[in-house]
Amino acid sequence: MPAPRRTAVLGATAAAAALAVAGAVALPSGSAEHVTVSKAAAAVGAGDTAPLSGVSFTLKSSPVSAAALKQLDDTAANPARGMKRQANLAAAASGAKNGLVWKSGCGANDAVKAMNAKLTVGAWCFANGDKSSKSWIPQGVATSRTAQLDGFVLSWYHRHLSGSDWVTDGSRLTVGKRPLVEKAGAYQPVTLAIPTATAAGKLAVKDVRPAAPAPGAASAQGVADAPQHQGGVALAGDYVYTADTSGLRVYDVRRTYQVPTGKTGLGVDATDGKFYAHGEKYVLFQTGMYRPLNAGACPAWDKAPSAKDKDLCFSTVTYDPTTSPKSLLTAEYKTGGGVTSAKPMRVVRWPLNADGSLQADASGQVKSMVVYGTNLTNVQGVAGYHGGGGDTIYYSTTLTAPGAFYSDRDGDGKAPFKIVGPIGGESLAFDPYSGGDRIYGITERPNQRMFFWTYRKQLQRPGMP
Repeated sequence: MPAPRRTAVLGATAAAAALAVAGAVALPSGSAEHVTVSKAAAAVGAGDTAPLSGVSFTLKSSPVSAAALKQLDDTAANPARGMKRQANLAAAASGAKNGLVWKSGCGANDAVKAMNAKLTVGAWCFANGDKSSKSWIPQGVATSRTAQLDGFVLSWYHRHLSGSDWVTDGSRLTVGKRPLVEKAGAYQPVTLAIPTATAAGKLAVKDVRPAAPAPGAASAQGVADAPQHQGGVALAGDYVYTADTSGLRVYDVRRTYQVPTGKTGLGVDATDGKFYAHGEKYVLFQTGMYRPLNAGACPAWDKAPSAKDKDLCFSTVTYDPTTSPKSLLTAEYKTGGGVTSAKPMRVVRWPLNADGSLQADASGQVKSMVVYGTNLTNVQGVAGYHGGGGDTIYYSTTLTAPGAFYSDRDGDGKAPFKIVGPIGGESLAFDPYSGGDRIYGITERPNQRMFFWTYRKQLQRPGMP
């Protein structure tokens, strides 16, 4: 890949001034450009992000059983269970108590140190056990400026040691109001669960685990642990989506419940009859899954797919409100050997309905809007922006410390633009904002974890939309 060009960016002094101005702005823009995504074909060259001619994918819906959802409704309707249904995630965010500390108070944490010297960066580290936990690992980030949630969402997976191996045994979200510049923030854990019905018709709730172990060994950065899941998160309208390697899981935020705390089990306690969610105050229930049809299985991270239209992986997911219709973007984590010029890493755009649900036909199938290819590897997160008659894709990659951001205008024939990124960077999220569009991210390494944002236009060449 030819060396990408660089451009001048804000130094630390200018960045701080811009940040102070941005912190005073608090309203969403509501003016994102909506233009139908182009499906024009172009060749993938020099790492350029370009649509893959003749390549498309289809997702098939597998909804949670109606019997299980009925049992969930019946359980929640019983006052003895202590469950209070919520209209969305807003209440959970409003009651957040777990702490986030503004970057100046993070001490030796240097996850975004290199970025902070060159870019405008708003960043917060964790002020509790999540800062150093080896069991809870943050992966995904989403932002929202809607009634469902005016704030942010992070996705986490939980693991435990079994002998010498880490085994995933559950997952959660954390939600909170958007923290203000130079101020502390807070977030609220929300347990993720799957409602199922036993043969006797009883509700049996399960932890969210991957459908199958993700292939490939853990990397030096710990970014591809074999059982990894919840690799990204998106909040679109009434629906939360998470990536779990084999496809997408979907949660209806209207199936968020406030539940009693104090016990660590999941489900109805045999002693007092109350519903608990691992001691957390809120639980959100999965309502379905989407898996690719006729695309084979996700191969090991260092193995190329059998064909450019086969063996699709879902390593991350993000919401893009700038296309028409609005859409989800999914992308694959690939290491050396997992990408060739004929079999690139794929970024797939999936259409959404106005309520945030995936646009499916009568059989529950969802057709991709466009499939992009790129030779970039070690991609942990993507974000998209449609404007000026085309698409720009933003990538977060980890291979060396610090990591890197890339931005690429689809099919322009130029190598991606590169600029410094955070240590241990994971997923990305686009936030349309009247004070300047922002890209949010999260880093994962223990004692180097930060929730951050930077301006979208600082991650690209001058003159790009």
